[in-house]
Amino acid sequence: MGRTLLGSMPSVNVVFVEPSFPPTQRNFVRGLADVGATVIGIGESSTDALDEQLKSWMTHYHQVPSVVDVGVMTDTVRWIQDKVWVDRLEATIEAHTMTAAQVRENCTIPGTSVRTAWLCRDKPSMKEALRAAGVPTAASTAAHNAAEVYEFADTIGYPLILKPRTGAGALDTTRVDNKAELEAALGWFGGRGVESIAVEEFVEGHEGFYDTICVNGYVSLDFVSHYYPNVRRLGCGLSAAPRAGRSGQRGTWHWDHCDPYGMVLRS
Repeated sequence: MGRTLLGSMPSVNVVFVEPSFPPTQRNFVRGLADVGATVIGIGESSTDALDEQLKSWMTHYHQVPSVVDVGVMTDTVRWIQDKVWVDRLEATIEAHTMTAAQVRENCTIPGTSVRTAWLCRDKPSMKEALRAAGVPTAASTAAHNAAEVYEFADTIGYPLILKPRTGAGALDTTRVDNKAELEAALGWFGGRGVESIAVEEFVEGHEGFYDTICVNGYVSLDFVSHYYPNVRRLGCGLSAAPRAGRSGQRGTWHWDHCDPYGMVLRS
């Protein structure tokens, strides 16, 4: 692991996961630096691979073999904590959010909890939480074997939407319209070692988003946005599944994000 010398660190110290990949990540680092935060980066790229502008926005950069290895990340953050106080640990990439939440709890850093990160990351669990709060959602389940999927299909009917529970965005999201297509999709997932999938009824509708930014538990900014065309259609080209589709529900919102300080963005 590569280490550079830590410089002086004023009031707010933020550890930021993967500042260089994808390329848009640098904008978060720049934004933090612009408002006066001291940014400490952790990523898989070497220090030499970072350009001078990106490095100028960080006080320290620490290279690790994997940013989704909880043990490695915990050790790295504790090494940083031995040098300076860490106010926040932030990750903006969906695949990194669970690891970041686990490291926060291991290192006693405020922010999004493991439970909240899981509800944002895992769609079946998210929908269960929404139903418990009285928010209508499309029927769904988490399935670990073919029998569970067929049982859901017999109860709900077709079309259905299938997606790996560990997937990102619309990647590998698949629509099936009958049992034959369902069998083919299950064989495709099984052949790629997918251990659990989210299964959801297909409901035609417009996809809208309602997002908020909360500070100390209060909504400071809220906004509505729409996808034209639908985000699931945009994601079809990224899917290697037999057939890609989309899922939405008229009159409900897509709840898929967390704010940086531990508040679930509520619709």
